[in-house]
Amino acid sequence: LHQTELSVNSHTVIVVVDDQIYSVDVYDSTGRRKHDGDLEAELGAVVADVAYRRIHSDLDPAVTVLTAGHRDCWSNAYAILEQDPENSATLSAIQNSLFAVSLDTTYSSPAESINAQQQNVKCHGTRPGHNRWYDKCASYVFDRNGAAGYLGEHSPCDALIPAIMLEEVAKNVAKQSIVQGVPSRSTPGYTPQVQRLRFANVNPKVVALIEQAEADVAQTAGNSVSCQIRFESYGSSWIKRVAKISPDAFVQMALQLTYYRIHGELAPVYETASTRQFLHGRTETVRSLTSEAADFVEVMESGASSTADKYDALIKAAAKHQTLLREASAGEGVDRHILGLRMAYRRLEPLPGELPMTDEERRAIEEFFNDPVLAKSTTFQLSTSGL
Repeated sequence: LHQTELSVNSHTVIVVVDDQIYSVDVYDSTGRRKHDGDLEAELGAVVADVAYRRIHSDLDPAVTVLTAGHRDCWSNAYAILEQDPENSATLSAIQNSLFAVSLDTTYSSPAESINAQQQNVKCHGTRPGHNRWYDKCASYVFDRNGAAGYLGEHSPCDALIPAIMLEEVAKNVAKQSIVQGVPSRSTPGYTPQVQRLRFANVNPKVVALIEQAEADVAQTAGNSVSCQIRFESYGSSWIKRVAKISPDAFVQMALQLTYYRIHGELAPVYETASTRQFLHGRTETVRSLTSEAADFVEVMESGASSTADKYDALIKAAAKHQTLLREASAGEGVDRHILGLRMAYRRLEPLPGELPMTDEERRAIEEFFNDPVLAKSTTFQLSTSGL
């Protein structure tokens, strides 16, 4: 993530409509955030301007889709685009903005369905990768029905941080600022001052790369299947109060049992543990497949097991999982250490005065990293995360 003085002190957001990009200043001349009504006027002006330009065939190429495609393709296109002064200025304005807002011209029905919200995150209507700027660390997506989505670029932070932020917005900020049927506060006589960010001089090489990105993203979307399930029979409060188990461990054991019943074998499972208690800490791996988890599955599948046997096995498996989670969060996992060793071996040069590595030492290290047991133990069939 490239941070500059401009990006740290930014006062603009980018708004994307029909792959057209606009810069909107969200602070007034005194440095205060503009009134909600003023920002609504700015967004309305952007939508109106795009509609006008659509009628008059004055839309720029969909450079946005390049951010969804292969990174090498986008890097090549970026290098070409930044050679043009106007395109370079647009790229800088996007980079230095606070976040992105995508206003889709399509809508999902019903608006409140979770699958509608999921579709908003993935694509603009039926055009995967369009009307998004995936390079921004935070992007908010809204369709015409008001269904909302959030996209986070992973480099600066992990999912827990935006999750906490969005929960605060939903529970407190939105309730204080939005009242149904009451117009938002605005400045009398306010005039929107949106700025269109142009990709006007796009040469044929970039156009070809856009077409390639569109094909790549469409193929990725076609090869992917995703769905969401809203389970409402009970939730985390019941699991903690009645079952006396960590909800995270409860779900992990449910996933293990479900996978076994479908595939007839146990699944190596990756779960994210947060190491944010450390400076610059990110994540560590919780290896959820344990001997206790295997015992739990065996007991559940045995016709001779009583209800008490099953519950006892679940309690033991959950306790082991919680121990692993605490250890991983405390930096006592193994996967990030192995990654660090692997990267150090491959990329670091000997320190001043340090003897070069001998052939025997190199063979021993290669044998360790190429060990089939290590390879199998890091090939996870399920990748999971709990928030």
